[in-house]
Amino acid sequence: HVSVVKDEIDLSDDGEIRHDEEVLSLPKGVEVYEIDGPFFFGVASKFDDIMHNMGDKPKIRIIRMRKVPFMDSTGLHNLENLFRMSQAEHIHMILSGVNEQVRRVLVKSGFDKKIGTENICSNINEAVAKAYEAIK
Repeated sequence: HVSVVKDEIDLSDDGEIRHDEEVLSLPKGVEVYEIDGPFFFGVASKFDDIMHNMGDKPKIRIIRMRKVPFMDSTGLHNLENLFRMSQAEHIHMILSGVNEQVRRVLVKSGFDKKIGTENICSNINEAVAKAYEAIK
């Protein structure tokens, strides 16, 4: 399952980190794409479809991966394609909620160096803070 958020994120059932606020507001021009489940071929294809059907292009694309337990080579390939597509469209990409297993795949493949280790965030609060910084 892949969902898109453009204005605010409901943190009430987040489980990602402890927080005081219930809602996290997104700056204008930032979109969050949440992936729920392993990032493999089926999810990656659905994700590509959503990207192509979106109207306005965001300035920053946060890929929220807190519910991605692992990533296979096809998922990695699709993430790399999304990153290249984002670069071509001048969209800054940030990964959020990346667990250790997925992070190891990103490091082993060298993707962490392509996207920049500073753009691989542990949680959504960190990713949104980075988006606020980048959008200034």
